[in-house]
Amino acid sequence: MGKSAESATMQSLLKGTKSAMVIKDGSVAIRLKYVGSGTVTSVTNDISTDLVLITSDGGTDTYLYATYATVGALADSINGDGIFRAEVMDALRSDATDDMFVDGAITIGSAGFYDVLGDTTAQDEITYRCKYDRNVGESVPSGNHRVSLSQIKYLADISAAQANGVQVWEYDRANNTETQVYQAASVNNSDTTITFASGKGVITSGFGNDLVIRITDDTSVADSGLYLSVLYDRE
Repeated sequence: MGKSAESATMQSLLKGTKSAMVIKDGSVAIRLKYVGSGTVTSVTNDISTDLVLITSDGGTDTYLYATYATVGALADSINGDGIFRAEVMDALRSDATDDMFVDGAITIGSAGFYDVLGDTTAQDEITYRCKYDRNVGESVPSGNHRVSLSQIKYLADISAAQANGVQVWEYDRANNTETQVYQAASVNNSDTTITFASGKGVITSGFGNDLVIRITDDTSVADSGLYLSVLYDRE
């Protein structure tokens, strides 16, 4: 069996369909993993000012949103300090950090991550990233894999239906760029399902890339009843 056949066989074996849903204030804008050699004292977000990471080996690291104005710049700076590893997750790198995150102390989750959550009403949007591996520090080389989106479901109490209220972006990891690849008009306060080519089509990322799905509004997205659900294949 040649290398290309072996690669195709391995991708087939690793392929799996994933269903995921996020609700109000549930999008993980940035996922943090402590990679230092000591202990974590605290991880705290001040919604309009800064993210403060205090550890025994790194001391107090304060990331001002006035300095790191986008999610991508914030994650890059955290990674550059080498105490935490930061992965942009349910967000775009170009998103503004000011007033974006849920306020207060952030505790470690059962998987060992500190999740900086997006504040739905502050952002006026809800987002989910379709990614082969949503861990920080991927165990499988991302360049060998891709994702294919088959369905979006959502309910959002927004100011009004609007063009481009439903968005799909592709994140190109190699070039560190984000490109919108799909848009649709949003529907106000009604369970809505979107499929492609009458349910027979998919939106497929390039190898190594992610797809970021977002419901957004120019004015408001209410917390009540809000959800975003996606169905996608990882291969």
